[in-house]
Amino acid sequence: MITILFFGNLGDIFPTMEISLPPSVITIEDLTLWLSENMFISEKTLLKKGNRISINKNIITGNVSLKDGDEIAFMSPLSGG
Repeated sequence: MITILFFGNLGDIFPTMEISLPPSVITIEDLTLWLSENMFISEKTLLKKGNRISINKNIITGNVSLKDGDEIAFMSPLSGG
């Protein structure tokens, strides 16, 4: 099972999820595709320029492998002053 968190504007739209993924979901790319097909969360929204993705509180770039117990966070830029 993995935990998926959403922060910033994404957190206003999507809830935190704890889900068991099918064996075919082994990378971040697989996850974003699976979310778009099964949870109706647009890949375009998740991967919008400026958004960041972290695994276990470490910002990642590229297509990183996932493992059971990971915490994935999708973060959109915050605004404020």
